[in-house]
Amino acid sequence: MKARFLKYTLVIIGTFTCAFSFSNTIDSSPKIAIIIDDIGYRKTDFTALTLKGQFTYSVVPYAPFTKKIANAVFDSQREVMAHIPMEAVNDNHLLGKGALTLAMTEQEMRQQVRNVLNNIPNVSGINNHMGSHFTTQPKQLAWVMDELSQQQLYFLDSKTTANSMAERVALRHGLRTGHRHIFLDNQLDEAYLDKQFSRLINIASRYNHAIAIAHPHPKSIEFLRKKVETLKELGIELVPVSRLLPEMTKIARAKHADNNDSFINTTAVMPQ
Repeated sequence: MKARFLKYTLVIIGTFTCAFSFSNTIDSSPKIAIIIDDIGYRKTDFTALTLKGQFTYSVVPYAPFTKKIANAVFDSQREVMAHIPMEAVNDNHLLGKGALTLAMTEQEMRQQVRNVLNNIPNVSGINNHMGSHFTTQPKQLAWVMDELSQQQLYFLDSKTTANSMAERVALRHGLRTGHRHIFLDNQLDEAYLDKQFSRLINIASRYNHAIAIAHPHPKSIEFLRKKVETLKELGIELVPVSRLLPEMTKIARAKHADNNDSFINTTAVMPQ
């Protein structure tokens, strides 16, 4: 009887051990998030939603198709981001409605953030549109991050400048945060797209995660449509941005702690 009991116990333990090991193997595969930025301006932007897989879509505020496309993304069970315009070093005439500028008072800026988030339904987090000047300013960033923390949203730094302070300030306010690694389609010729996609694959293979930003150009969408199968063949999982942020937040916290950022919050806000 004891021998039979021991035999069954070992079988059960072995089964759970195998299942646990198998689960860990799957979870340890490289992961990539690809954000389709700047959607909502044109009816043709809906073509980006025909892509298969867990792409993340960052919607501009106050555009002709803002609400409709954000709802369509959500209904397709994919992640919606708010693409908030922020003051740049140059070309600020391109910011558009809903922009955050350094001339704003704290009250004006907080209200602007709330208004933008109310304009885009089903938002999980935000990333900056432009913002090469704004994201270098810790005081104004703090006002934005505080508003996001109250709504338990994440901040993804588009990294439009190497001098960005956005991740540090997001950490200070307990946000989940990370940054873009690759812009896929600054140029639209096939050779450039292939080169950038290869760089993305290399980063994911080396660090187990990577984030790219692309745009709803017809050529970009067709390129990505083909590359979804490539990711599967390489064993790389396409995931929403939020899936990568727990690990990226830990990495950012360690990085900035090494730089003596003693203000960094040790806990990131997690969704309820």
